[in-house]
Amino acid sequence: MLEWEGSDWERAWADEPGPLAVFVHTPLCGTCGLAKRMLEVVEKIRPDFRIYMANLNLLPGIAQAFRIESVPCLLMKNRNGEWTKQYRFASVTDIVERIDQG
Repeated sequence: MLEWEGSDWERAWADEPGPLAVFVHTPLCGTCGLAKRMLEVVEKIRPDFRIYMANLNLLPGIAQAFRIESVPCLLMKNRNGEWTKQYRFASVTDIVERIDQG
């Protein structure tokens, strides 16, 4: 997973084609750590799917733009350019199914 910095998220929001996902987290969040491990497995299952990370402490603008209510949050950009949010990380299988639908 690549960590977004500065205005990377603004370019991806507007210009980068989907599908892709952005894992929004904070470093001290225990649940975020578990979700990150799940996404690392997803990366191995779907190596061509782009997953980025965004530290909410360093990118507060992303919280406002996407109206993020809590972390961890998985933002997914579909092929048609629409963004969805997922706060529940039930299983790796669940995440892979959502990717395949997008």
